[in-house]
Amino acid sequence: MMARVLRIGAAALVVAGCASCTYKEIRPSIAQQESERTSARQFGPASFEELAPGVWQHTAYLDVPGFGAVPSNGLIVVNGDTSLLVDTAWTNQQTEAIIEWSRAVLNKPIKAAVVTHAHQDKMGGMDALHAAGIDTFALALSNEIAPSKGLTPAKNAFSLNAGEWHSGAAASALAPLKIYYPGGGHTIDNITVGIAGTDIAFGGCLIKASSAKTLGNLAEADLDNYASSVRKFANAFPNATNIVMSHSQPEGREAIARSLKLAKEL
Repeated sequence: MMARVLRIGAAALVVAGCASCTYKEIRPSIAQQESERTSARQFGPASFEELAPGVWQHTAYLDVPGFGAVPSNGLIVVNGDTSLLVDTAWTNQQTEAIIEWSRAVLNKPIKAAVVTHAHQDKMGGMDALHAAGIDTFALALSNEIAPSKGLTPAKNAFSLNAGEWHSGAAASALAPLKIYYPGGGHTIDNITVGIAGTDIAFGGCLIKASSAKTLGNLAEADLDNYASSVRKFANAFPNATNIVMSHSQPEGREAIARSLKLAKEL
C-alpha cells in the first residue's frame, strides 16, 4: 500500500514550514515569546540560547498570516576552533546573523552545515551559507525537492533508507553530529540529529511539544509512517533527555511520547 503523502504547491511553502501550528492558532508577538526565554541572547534578527556546554539553539521568527510570529529553531555545535550548524533560519538575512554571531561573538566560525528537510524554515538561508563559503549537506531527497520549493540545494548530498545512520567518510565532516533518518513523518525527507557525548537529540519538525494539540500542518506529511518514524527516533536516541524541536522550546522525552500518541491517531 502506498504511503499517504499529501502535497501542496510551492505557493504554500511557508504554511507547510509552519510545522507546529494549525490555521488561526495565532502565536504571540516576537517580543512576548522572547521575553519568556530569559537566557536567550539577541543578535540582530536571531537569538541564541546555550543548551549545554558548546551547544546553542538558534531561533528566528517569521510573521506568517494566520499563524502569527512563528519561531524556527536549529543548533550550533562547537567543534574545536569551529562550529557546525543544524538548519538555517527562515531567510538569508537571519542566517547571515547566525553566521556572524558564530564568528564574532562565539569565536567559532561555522565550518559546515546540515539541513533537516526541504522547507523554508530549514533551508531558507542556504544562499547565505554558500556566500560565506560554508560546506552544506542534506539528504539527497531534500536536494531533489528543494528547487520545486524555490530553495537552494546543499552542496553535498547523502542517501539513506528509513532507519539508517549517516556513516562513512562523508559523515566525518559533520562529527560529532550523528545524522539519522527515521523515515517519513512531518515530510518524507525529515532527518534527525544527535550530538555525541551529550543528552541532546534534535527531532526537528518531526517531534512536537508535550502540550501540542495536533501534529501541526500535515500538508506534506507521510501519514502512514509518522508513528513508526517517531518510534525509530526514540529508539535511535534512547539516552537523549533534552529533545530539541523546530518550533517549540526543548523538553524531555515527554515530547516524543506526545508526538507518538498524536501520530497513532492519524
